[in-house]
Amino acid sequence: HLIHSIKRHKTKMTNNYIISLGSNQGDSLRILQQAAKALEKNKQLKILQKSSIYKTLPWGKTDQPVFLNAAMVVSWSGEPEELMQFLLATEASFGRKREIHWGPRTLDLDMIYGWSVERQSTLLRLPHPYFWERPFVLVPMEDMVPDFSFQGTPIHQRLLELKGYDEVERTTFSWEGDVSWQKQSE
Repeated sequence: HLIHSIKRHKTKMTNNYIISLGSNQGDSLRILQQAAKALEKNKQLKILQKSSIYKTLPWGKTDQPVFLNAAMVVSWSGEPEELMQFLLATEASFGRKREIHWGPRTLDLDMIYGWSVERQSTLLRLPHPYFWERPFVLVPMEDMVPDFSFQGTPIHQRLLELKGYDEVERTTFSWEGDVSWQKQSE
């Protein structure tokens, strides 16, 4: 009977992941703040760390407004694909439309890295295939995990190679409060 009860009560995996957040449409600061609150409402997810919030140049498609970007380390109790589905649903709840590849967006939530987790499917690719090329992901990551290395290269060294500090600017914006980015930048 013990073996049958163990099979019936499948335990959920808990892993830590790095998630990047970005926005360049609407009140981006408020969107990032509210997205963090929306993520925290899911009982399977716990935010362990938040980076500072950064102003960053667009990447890939550069003829669009600057972004606000940040990153988080989260703990997720469940399969990584379930987390990806939750992130996609959260994006959609903030009005995200996937019309232009690398185009403007109200909210972008990407799974960047999972400790001891790799995936290569149509839904999820971990590590994220472009994260090691993107200063707007790496600078916020370095805030939280300064000793992070990928394929033997420390994150700080990679940022120097990319000249990544040149296109990413730390803001004084807070994760809390009602300050509007639009009012700040006028």
